[in-house]
Amino acid sequence: MAVQDSQLVQWLEHEQVSIRSASLDLLSSSYSTNHRWCTGVFHAWDRFGPQNAFPEFPLLTHLEIASELVGDCIHRAGAMSQGKAIIDRGCRCAGKLIEAVSVSSPKNFLDHLEAIDTLKKQSKIFFRVDLDRMRYRVEHFLRDQFEPLDDWFTKEVEPTLPYGLYPHIESSFLRGQADDALRLGFGQLASDNRKSHVLEGCFELASRYRLLGYETYFADGLNDEDSSIADASAIALSRCRNDLVLSLIAERFAGYSRAGQLRSIDVLRRSRLPKTPQLLRFLRGPALDGSVQNALRVAEVLQFDFSELEEWLESLMVMDDPSIARVQPLLSLVGPLSESLASDDRARTLHLVKTRFSS
Repeated sequence: MAVQDSQLVQWLEHEQVSIRSASLDLLSSSYSTNHRWCTGVFHAWDRFGPQNAFPEFPLLTHLEIASELVGDCIHRAGAMSQGKAIIDRGCRCAGKLIEAVSVSSPKNFLDHLEAIDTLKKQSKIFFRVDLDRMRYRVEHFLRDQFEPLDDWFTKEVEPTLPYGLYPHIESSFLRGQADDALRLGFGQLASDNRKSHVLEGCFELASRYRLLGYETYFADGLNDEDSSIADASAIALSRCRNDLVLSLIAERFAGYSRAGQLRSIDVLRRSRLPKTPQLLRFLRGPALDGSVQNALRVAEVLQFDFSELEEWLESLMVMDDPSIARVQPLLSLVGPLSESLASDDRARTLHLVKTRFSS
C-alpha cells in the first residue's frame, strides 16, 4: 500500500521540519484532492511560524483549495506580506497561496475579488495574480447566455479573444455543459486537422480540473510527437488518479516510445494508488532501456510501499546515485512510515537508507 494523502496531511504538523516539508512536497506533486492539506498548512504556520514551518515551500497551483477557506487564505496572505520584502520566506509563501487561489474555480473567489485587489496593491509578491483574467473568468461563469463551445471549436480561424478559449470552456464545464465539446476537442489528438487553440484550451482545463471520463484521450496523448501535447496529457492523466489510469498505462506501455514510457512512469509516480507499486514492478519487463528501468525504481521508492518491504529496499539500493540525491529530502518520510514495521525490519530499513545516502 502506497503512502496515503491522509498520512501526509497529518504529517504537515510533524515536529520535524524535514518531514513536514517532504509531506507537502509529495502532496503538491501528486495533485492531491484532499482539501485538508490547506488547514494542515495553516496549523503548521500557526505552530511553527511561516518562516520555519516549510523552508522549501512548493508551488500550490495544482492543489485544491476549499471555497470556505479562500477568505482565510486572503487574510493570512495579507498578514504574512504586510511590510515584508518579497524575498522574505513568509511573504513568498503568501504569494504562492494567493496564486493558487487565482487559478482555482471562479466559484471559489468570485466574492473575494476586491479583497484580492487590495492584496495586489499591498505587495509586489502577488504580481503573478492576474486580477483582470480572474474577473473575466467570473464574468463568463455568471453569464446567462453564451455561444456554444462546438461553434468555437469548429471555426477554421482562431477567434480573437483576450484570454483565449479557456474561460469559455471553463464556464461551460462548471455548468456541466461541456462534455460533447470536450470530446470533440480532445478527439483532435487523432486528427490531421488539429486546431492548436482548441487543444490548448482543453488541456488548460485538464491541467486545472480533474477530468474523469477522458482518460483514454490523455493516454493517447502521452505518446504524442508534440511534446507540449504529451506533457499536458501527463498532467491531465496524473490528475485523474484512479485505477483506469493504471490499466491504460499497463496496456499501452510496451508500445510507447522512450519519452512516452518516461511520461507514463511520471504519472504513476504521482498516483500513489494501492496497485501502483505492483504495476511499476511489472513494467520493468517492457522498459526500453536502463534509464526507463531506473525511473521505474525511483517511482517505486516514492510510493513508500512498506507492505512489500524487500521490493522497496531493492529499488532503493539499485537506483542510480543522481536519483538518490534528487529524492533524498523525500526519504525523510521513511522515519514515521517505518514505525509500523517490526523492530528488526525498522532498524534494517533505517540503516540501509542511511548507508545509501553515504554510498
